[in-house]
Amino acid sequence: MDWGSHTRRESRRAVPSAAAAPSGAASAARLDPARNLSYVDPGLPRPSAACVLRHYGASLVIYGGLLLLLLANPWFRGLLDVSAGGFQGWQYYVWYFLAYAVLSPPILLALRPRSLWNSKNVLILGWLGRVLRCVFRGPGSVPPEAWRPTFKEKHAFVFLLIKLIYGPLMLNGVLGEWGGSAPLLLQWQQSPTWISRMDAAYAIFVWAVFLLDSALFCFGYHAEAGFLRNEVRYVETTLFGILVCILCYPPFNHVTGVFLGPSNDDVNILFQGNLHHPLTWILRGLAVLSLLLLSAASFSLFTKASNLTNRGIVQYGAYRWIRHPGYLGKNLFWLLTLLPVFLAFDLSNPQFPWKDHWLNCLGRLCGFAGWCSIYVLRALTEERLLRQDPDYVAYCQKVKYRFIPGVF
Repeated sequence: MDWGSHTRRESRRAVPSAAAAPSGAASAARLDPARNLSYVDPGLPRPSAACVLRHYGASLVIYGGLLLLLLANPWFRGLLDVSAGGFQGWQYYVWYFLAYAVLSPPILLALRPRSLWNSKNVLILGWLGRVLRCVFRGPGSVPPEAWRPTFKEKHAFVFLLIKLIYGPLMLNGVLGEWGGSAPLLLQWQQSPTWISRMDAAYAIFVWAVFLLDSALFCFGYHAEAGFLRNEVRYVETTLFGILVCILCYPPFNHVTGVFLGPSNDDVNILFQGNLHHPLTWILRGLAVLSLLLLSAASFSLFTKASNLTNRGIVQYGAYRWIRHPGYLGKNLFWLLTLLPVFLAFDLSNPQFPWKDHWLNCLGRLCGFAGWCSIYVLRALTEERLLRQDPDYVAYCQKVKYRFIPGVF
């Protein structure tokens, strides 16, 4: 639920790879204002009380309807029944809605941000109301274009659907990761040797990376405001672009996994099940580096973290070197978890089942290649979307490589 402006795991969690520069009024104005949800004519006065109340009423209707859907739909309720510290996800949305209903009128009436002239909720209800009028009048009594949403109505509506899909998923990820902290901390406290303490430290590091990643994206999907510099310019509205992205997320990734198999193996990365083997720690060290790259990408996006949207082009941090650092870090980590599977053979055993081993390796490799292909498609579709923005075209001229500097 947006407080200010209303104008972007699969195995774990996905990271959007929109490159990013600070977005402000001057940068946003480079886009055609008619195709920029966050553009506000600087000549407009502060919104009137009627404009504020119109936005507030539209928001109550939309957020109230979404809250009922989240509570009544079995899929969403299953995601939001996850508990951490006695707090369940659905309670977050109930309290958030009540807080918005009570606190937003005095705040909005006092501040009257000019972004309310672009209220996405007003746009959505205006289009839905027009469609209902057309339905009641009959299809032959109105021109065909009356049914069609304008550019801003369409993008506002799809953005609402994106938040509906990803918001509960990210909240589920945060609560699920947080709920898994107790056994990891207990493992650390009860570690009797230095090697077992290093093992616990690695597990805590992996947990912390995905917790922080989920938290950043959870915030990105639930908050939008000018002072956060994450106002939505436009969103992905093509079926293929949306499909390529949601194939990596529950419940759709269950179907993807049936065809491709898993993208990764045990994140604990034990070579031949031996905690003391040097290759265990070499692979874990490389895994830490890949996860640091993933975290650097997520923190570079910061408040802009979300999928399928342009919230301003990011070109600092990890995005200074390649255009999709999050995808690279994630896939490198998955590959490292698979290496113990590929190397799980015993040369000293004359009865070792080599045929079964190589078939298993081939299946895992094909699955990994399939998931990597999806991420390459995600990168390409995201770039097609973002290239509508002159800022991203300029960014691509400066950062020429998607994944590997000097190669690709």
